[in-house]
Amino acid sequence: MIEGIKENEGTVAIVQQSNTRTAEKAKKKPAVPAAKGPKKPHNPWRWAFLILAGIVLGCGIFLGVRIFTPAANTPKVTQVAGAPSLTVALNRKQINQLTQHYLDDYLKDSKIKYQLRVEETSVLLIGTVKFLGSSIQFNLVLTPYVQDNGDVQLRAKQLAIGSLNVPVNFVLSFVQSSYKLPKWVSVDQKHETIMLHLTRFKTAGGFQITAKRLDFAADQFVFNVYLPD
Repeated sequence: MIEGIKENEGTVAIVQQSNTRTAEKAKKKPAVPAAKGPKKPHNPWRWAFLILAGIVLGCGIFLGVRIFTPAANTPKVTQVAGAPSLTVALNRKQINQLTQHYLDDYLKDSKIKYQLRVEETSVLLIGTVKFLGSSIQFNLVLTPYVQDNGDVQLRAKQLAIGSLNVPVNFVLSFVQSSYKLPKWVSVDQKHETIMLHLTRFKTAGGFQITAKRLDFAADQFVFNVYLPD
């Protein structure tokens, strides 16, 4: 009986050793990597669309900043030295003739033409503006204000540009960037004004003029004239 027990104990020991070896082999067996799914094909149209959208957005931001940012330099107010030599009164027809003669000569080499006319109650700027690739004519009604130093400020009052709803500052920005303007004329699209710095204007003969009174009702426009020394 004792021998039978010993045999059983030996059998149990052998079984335990076998189980231990099996467990060790299981631990040493390398793990099988998980199966990878098929790679998704690249979509070239998606990338092309994203690149195109980025270009359009960047151009829109650049143009927006370019169109609506006002000029950094604020013009200084100047004065004409000395007392005026004489005073001249002109009517609307005479002013328009002088203005048109000046612009015809000044813009003879410019591709973009424009007119500045004195109407019965206001000043009218007539020109063209590029909008969506087309040249569109506009009429900008301006109200003049004589400044203390004799300059004239033209404030935008009404814009007519067909049936389009285009802001005044867009048109003035185009005028400032694309039009050939005299050095004594400045445009402020932020405040929607055009300044005629008559104190900086001098004729070929050295004459200078400043505005004294603009009376639309009486059709009388009075200017101070400064003769050269």
